[in-house]
Amino acid sequence: MPDITYVEIDERLEKKLYEKYGDWLYKYNCLPKYDGCYNVAAMSGDEVAGFATLGPQQWTPPLDMYNDMFIHCIDVDESFRRQGIARHLVGMMESWAKGHGYRQIRAWSSYNAVAALHMWYALDYAMCPAQELIYDAEGKLVQIINGYRYAKILNPTSR
Repeated sequence: MPDITYVEIDERLEKKLYEKYGDWLYKYNCLPKYDGCYNVAAMSGDEVAGFATLGPQQWTPPLDMYNDMFIHCIDVDESFRRQGIARHLVGMMESWAKGHGYRQIRAWSSYNAVAALHMWYALDYAMCPAQELIYDAEGKLVQIINGYRYAKILNPTSR
């Protein structure tokens, strides 16, 4: 098993991620960089083994006075899977969010990411079937993606 180190994503690593994973990272805002984001990569030497990104998200009305943390993306390279890297990345995201006083952390996954579905369940996330509706620039529905939403309370008394 290779030695894995975990580091925050900087501009150099961001370029490596775009080279490895492609433009979908940008298209789907998988590397958020606004205030309060926490983006981490798992590294095996100079190779990206995986990464996870986290950012605050405000709720919609009538609960828009609240916000929590949302895991925008988590991915582990196929050659590094089944080694606990995703589990470790999620643990880092949880610790960071909890340490910053966030009440809960959320995520979403499509139904076909079967290994991820089982991981979220094993990590004690509440799960709910859901659909992501994708619209084009004119507001026309172009795709429906079946999946699951996840949430875990980190700081029960936090508001």
